[in-house]
Amino acid sequence: MLFGVTVWSFVIVLRKATRSVKDMKRLIDAIRFAELNISFHSAVRKGLPEELAQIMEESITIFRRRLIQTETDSMFYDTLLQRIDSGIMVLNKHGQIEWINKTAVDMLGKPQPHKLSDLPPDISATLAELVPREVKLLTIHNTRVAVTATYLSAGGKDLKLISFKNIQPALEEHESEAWRKLISVLTHEMMNSITPILSLSETLSEETTGNSENRHAVMQRAMQTIHRRSKGLVDFVKNYRQLTRIPEPVPVSISVQEMLTDIHHLLKAEGIDFSYHIQPQNIQLIADRTQIEQILINLIKNAHEACLDMPQPEIFVETHKNEYQRPVITVSDNGYGIMPEVMDKIFVPFFTTKTGGSGIGLTICRQIMNLHHGSITIESEVDKGTKVMLRF
Repeated sequence: MLFGVTVWSFVIVLRKATRSVKDMKRLIDAIRFAELNISFHSAVRKGLPEELAQIMEESITIFRRRLIQTETDSMFYDTLLQRIDSGIMVLNKHGQIEWINKTAVDMLGKPQPHKLSDLPPDISATLAELVPREVKLLTIHNTRVAVTATYLSAGGKDLKLISFKNIQPALEEHESEAWRKLISVLTHEMMNSITPILSLSETLSEETTGNSENRHAVMQRAMQTIHRRSKGLVDFVKNYRQLTRIPEPVPVSISVQEMLTDIHHLLKAEGIDFSYHIQPQNIQLIADRTQIEQILINLIKNAHEACLDMPQPEIFVETHKNEYQRPVITVSDNGYGIMPEVMDKIFVPFFTTKTGGSGIGLTICRQIMNLHHGSITIESEVDKGTKVMLRF
């Protein structure tokens, strides 16, 4: 009897264990194949412990909820990335396109590329050489596009994420605005010269009274005025030609220490003094020395003029490397600064607030920096000074 009871108990325990293993296998298969609409209530009647069934039900419910949330988030972000107006492309280290959104496909032209070599050679070469924090401009199907890149790791892969931004509308808007400003300045300058010439011509043609000596004196003064205004107009046109004929830079290796020392000696002979600091002292530029010297001399002279009325004028030139190990030259002063209302006009050709100024100095500086693939920015505060930064 004892043996029979033992065998019967063993069979019952074995059946329950087998049933539990089958139900656990059902749970694992449901998770593996994402078939999460299963229940374990009926398994309780067949021997599955109620507590275990409840835990398994809760696990399936939590997993189902998380899976739905993940799928919802994935659909949301995929829709978002497909609808934004910026193109996005993800490349692996072999140059294959892991993912690309519709905007990027539309920019690059269909059919959808599957690897970098499917793109035109100039575009694929630019994208392959693109490094983080660098912005390059491409012309794709007659449209100007700015491209940037960043590196990331996902799913055990080293990836390169490239973004495309269509800047054609912004460029056209800024170009139109620049033309409006330029035409306004040109019209103003030319009218200033032509109007008095026209007025004096009318006066001379109507001058019939008075003796010949008086008429001669009037005509002489008028002709002097006409000559002066005509010369001013010719000088204006010469400045315009200078602005449009900046030669292509001839880049060489420049020691910034040597260049600033030479500029210091040159300007000191003209009564202009400034201090400078270079860190590190062996910093080099790859640029056209003549053109960069032209920029620095112009900026230092501007700073000198801004400090003329200061009791203790200070002009300071600093050279350092930024966080990307690229050279930055800063020219700062403690002068009267630039009024906020004219800050957006300081690079407009022929705009000037200085008596006798040509208004092309800063414009030439910007053009030279653009030819060197660099930038020039200005920060200024009234009565506190101005800082000009040249980034190479």
